Amino acid sequence: MNEQDLRVIKTKKNLQLALIQLLKEKDLEKIKVTELCRLSGITRRTFYLHYENVRKYFEEFIEQLLEELEQSMEKTTKYRMMTNQQLVPNMIHLFEHVYLNKESYQFIFSGNSNFAYYQMFFKRIKVIVKSSMELMDLDHELTDFQVAYQANAILGMILEWYFENFQKSVEEMNRLLMTSLRI
Repeated sequence: MNEQDLRVIKTKKNLQLALIQLLKEKDLEKIKVTELCRLSGITRRTFYLHYENVRKYFEEFIEQLLEELEQSMEKTTKYRMMTNQQLVPNMIHLFEHVYLNKESYQFIFSGNSNFAYYQMFFKRIKVIVKSSMELMDLDHELTDFQVAYQANAILGMILEWYFENFQKSVEEMNRLLMTSLRI
């Protein structure tokens, strides 16, 4: 698909909204291409022109979501480097991204999700944490363990936030994370 074409953008957005709506009602495996197309307003022919099945579309959808997450974090890191701000582990953009896309992330965090999607999210957080730690020039022997520890801490906090229905603000979540990582 031509990513810049407004029709493509609208079609992708409609597909995302339809998928999210259907995931609220049933498991991914039970969603049919026909109902996804009907709800999103596209033809089955258009769907099959770009996607093999609902699962493949969902995997692409999740991958795009995680790429957006990583891009938002990279912008933060580059900004801090350009402005000579201290590279402290500031994850506010991560929390903002999750909050703004909470309906999309709900499927990953729910008990109905395939563990592979959770692992995709975890691996992406590890990449983000590792790139931040490399910029701080830490002891490389500890780095892999520190990355795993911090990525698990971040993921644990996001999951708890999800279980509490995102009641705390993005800023409060960032503050809680910074406090817990200093312990």
